[in-house]
Amino acid sequence: MKPKNLFVFFALAMTLAFSVSANEISRSGGPRLVMASVEHSFGVVKPGAPLTYTFEVRNEGEASLEIKNVSPSCGCTTTKFDHEIGAGKSGSITLAVEKTDGYKGEVTKTATVTTNDPNHPTFTLTLRATFNE
Repeated sequence: MKPKNLFVFFALAMTLAFSVSANEISRSGGPRLVMASVEHSFGVVKPGAPLTYTFEVRNEGEASLEIKNVSPSCGCTTTKFDHEIGAGKSGSITLAVEKTDGYKGEVTKTATVTTNDPNHPTFTLTLRATFNE
């Protein structure tokens, strides 16, 4: 077999092995993250009004769901979250922006969540608000 063909064969074999492994984990009763929504809009708010929202996280899998990290896109957003959610249980991730003085117009704040769910290893939560005096 030519070196180029051998490389392509090896790459395809590795891709198949990793995808089969991930499917076996999800079928063999691993964690399964379920959320109603990954976005929340506060609508129109006045500058200075703090923004706080709690996203519900359900684990419909057969193993514990680990929320490894919640990383806001900026330092103005704080987080509080359940680090481990048992099988069949619910938990939460709260995002908060306490100081909104001086905010004008449409504002979007995000946070990247990292989990041990093989089908949702990372995803983004989004808060939206329109500041109007």
